[in-house]
This record gives sequence, structure tokens and C-alpha cells, in this order.
Amino acid sequence: MRDDNQPGVTDVSPVSARTDRATNRRRTDMVSRTLTAALAAASLTSLTGLAGLASPAPASAAPPRTHLTLKVAGCNGCHFRLTQAIDGRQEVWQSRSRTVQHGSVAWTLPTSRTRGLSITVLAPWDGGPGYVPTVAFRYAGTQVGDRITDAVAKTKRRASTCWAGTASSAATIRVTVVHARSTNPPGDPIRTPRAFTAVTQPWDGPMYRAWHGMSGTQEASYCG
Repeated sequence: MRDDNQPGVTDVSPVSARTDRATNRRRTDMVSRTLTAALAAASLTSLTGLAGLASPAPASAAPPRTHLTLKVAGCNGCHFRLTQAIDGRQEVWQSRSRTVQHGSVAWTLPTSRTRGLSITVLAPWDGGPGYVPTVAFRYAGTQVGDRITDAVAKTKRRASTCWAGTASSAATIRVTVVHARSTNPPGDPIRTPRAFTAVTQPWDGPMYRAWHGMSGTQEASYCG
């Protein structure tokens, strides 16, 4: 017999107990699913970060370069240098001086440097005309592709010392250097180079004065 005055004792029916257990299981399952989703998201974020570290962004492509070869006739031991001076720009670019050996000299340079390129010549036998001799890419009255001999070159009074350049990765230009007669600043007779391309090249302006086919500069040949 139950004593209604006894504290701390509560009747629980079997149906109510089953309902509480079902409710607890659902809560447990919900918590478990929430934790599983959170762990999966954290793992995905971590893997994405590692993938980013393992696969850095590709570097930008290097600018194109051109291997320029001069096949030089008549000037073994001469020193050649490339210069790019564009009219309106303050920057003047120059290559290192290279010495002709076995009739050839070469550089590898940025392709963008070939436009407006000029070439200077220093010969061991040059008597010093008061300027630095330069290669003529085109004489007045000639067209691209014309063959030039010394007999033709020495009759010319105007020349372009500026190359139009190339977009190719390799280029070869044939250059002729002749022992020409001139005078130094005091007026003494000397020998100095008359230098020109054996075949007229694509050229850039302006046309400079040439004395008997000889052209030169005291600073740089500005092109453009």
C-alpha cells in the first residue's frame, strides 16, 4: 500500500518511459550528425588550403628573345656593339662589345630591342675620323633585298643606320667592312671602315648623311 505522504517517490508509466528514451535517441542522433558535418567541412577547408600551397599560380611567360648573328667580311678582330636609341625616349640601350672571330659575332637580346637597332664598328686599323663608324642598313635609292657592293656603297651620300628589327627568335645579317680612305680632324689622311649590309635590310628612318658610303655617330643613332 502506497503512502501518499511519503516524499521523493513518483509513479512513471511504461509508455512515458519509452517516449523519453526515443526523444533522447533523436537528440543524440542530431548532435552526432551536426558534429559529423562540421568535421567534414573543416577537413575540406584544410585540404583546399593544402592544394593551394601545393599548386602555386604559374609565373608569367618570359619576354621573347632573338639570337642575332652578324656574318662579317673583311674585319676579323673588329669590335661590334649594338645600340637602341629611339627618338623621343631618354633611355639608350647598348649591348656589350664583341670581337669578330672567324668572320662571325653574335648576341642574344630581347626581341623588343631589335627595332631601331644600330651597329657600331671599331677597327684596330681605324685612323680616328672623329666619329664612330656605323653599319648602313640601307642606302638612298635602294630597296629591301638589293645586293650592295663596295662599288655601289662608295657612291652613296645618304644612308639609314637603323634596322626595322625582327620578330623571329633568330636572325643573321651579312655585313661588309671595307678599308676606306678618309681624314682625321686635323686633316691627315687615314683609313677608316666603310660598313654596310651586303643585302639591303628593312630599315627605319631617318636617313643620315653618308660620305662616300661611310656613316658614323658621335653619340648614338636615334631612330624612329
